[in-house]
Amino acid sequence: MSRIRKSIELTGLRCLAQLFRSLPRNISLSCGATLGSLVFRLGIRRQVTLDNLSFAFPGIAPKDQYLLAKRCYRHFGALMVEFARLSDLNSKNVQNLVEIAGLEVLDEALQKGKGGIVASGHLGNWELMGAAAAVLGYPVAYVVTHQENELVEDYMDQLRSGAGIRIIKREHALKGVLGALRDNNLIAILSDQDAHEAGAFVPFFGRLASTPRGAATFALRAGAALIFAESFRRGADRLKVIFELIPMEGLPPDPEAAIVEVTRRITTRLEEAVRRHPEQWFWMHRRWKTPPP
Repeated sequence: MSRIRKSIELTGLRCLAQLFRSLPRNISLSCGATLGSLVFRLGIRRQVTLDNLSFAFPGIAPKDQYLLAKRCYRHFGALMVEFARLSDLNSKNVQNLVEIAGLEVLDEALQKGKGGIVASGHLGNWELMGAAAAVLGYPVAYVVTHQENELVEDYMDQLRSGAGIRIIKREHALKGVLGALRDNNLIAILSDQDAHEAGAFVPFFGRLASTPRGAATFALRAGAALIFAESFRRGADRLKVIFELIPMEGLPPDPEAAIVEVTRRITTRLEEAVRRHPEQWFWMHRRWKTPPP
């Protein structure tokens, strides 16, 4: 991608974000949902989404799968608007926008002084979820991957940092995460995208899926609490977040088997959440792309 194209993309994104921030929140979210519908009509990754829904929910009629896919696109359109408006979040309005259950789980993890690994997926609004915790005073760090356009990547990281979130790049994850845990931080890791041959193959909707090992590996290595975070939209403009501890008892003595088992527990918990809110998960991703060995 040329430098000129990258600059044009960044300028367009900034202008769109500024427009969304200038509108009342409910109107901007409605505009985002409409943009999501437009992307769906254009067919961008629509067939991937429908194929995934057909596999995960074989009992649903094709017409209902189509409507569910469209709702998913509308949800992610609104999510992008919420991400652009992260700078609006503050200690005065956070409780009106985000309802959180399980903060005592975060408190107990931090009281032990080893930080915590917060595992989640592309469900609800993970960006707003982490930002809300940071605004409430919790030390939150994200492990983030690279974007094709590094200018857009920098802009996204600025939005996160502006909400008080510490950024750890994936290529520096080992040193960065362990250091952040020593600083008693809560490390948010998304564990629901294809990890190619390096992933742990665990069941997801009845089919083995290559799953990132990071959350399990860091929790086991550092002895940090492992917490699952579920977020989902309640109504048009309010998010519900639930933090729950994932048990670490009864693990196999073999280190590799223990990582796979913990990854399985995270994935099982995520699948339960996705089944409750299927229109709010990222079905556009080829989740089962890598076949098991």
